[in-house]
Amino acid sequence: MRVTVVALAASLTLGGCSILNLDGSPTDQSGTKAAEPAVAPATGVTINGDGYSYSAPEGWVTPENIAKPEKVDTFAVNVSDSDGFADNMNVLPSPRGQVSSEQVETQGVQELKDARATEVTVGSRSTIAGSESAHLSALFTSGQTEYRIEQYYLTHNAKTFIVTFSFSSTVSQADRETLAKSVLATWNWS
Repeated sequence: MRVTVVALAASLTLGGCSILNLDGSPTDQSGTKAAEPAVAPATGVTINGDGYSYSAPEGWVTPENIAKPEKVDTFAVNVSDSDGFADNMNVLPSPRGQVSSEQVETQGVQELKDARATEVTVGSRSTIAGSESAHLSALFTSGQTEYRIEQYYLTHNAKTFIVTFSFSSTVSQADRETLAKSVLATWNWS
């Protein structure tokens, strides 16, 4: 099984304004909850990072036999994934400290393209644990393997954390975003 833990946009590390409530549910422009149902929060193991914690999806763990990539603070892998690509996530502190959503949506897009990503798109911004987060999506190819990322940028105490979810290219956009939002709904600052 191939595990590709993506730690992108190292220099920046690095749409519409749809907002999510802390429980992951969307709001309308007035801040009132929209009719769309909330995403159930992830219920897997709790992972503690440098100033934050979150719950991984059920069945995802930080395996002891996989070295944590350089500069990555925390990561989790779906060890039971059976399609040849182990879906995973990682959290990388931005080396530039605080990064704005506007910077992510311009410079971050270019950095993903410079890293040979294709189909780079800017998603709707969200509020996660009280922090506005930009959202980028992209497609990467590594050898014969294609995978898609959903990347969120969370800021707290003048530090931005890049949360990257990597999925096999067969996982739908809706399923990728639902899983990511289920994890982000559990995000806590410490």
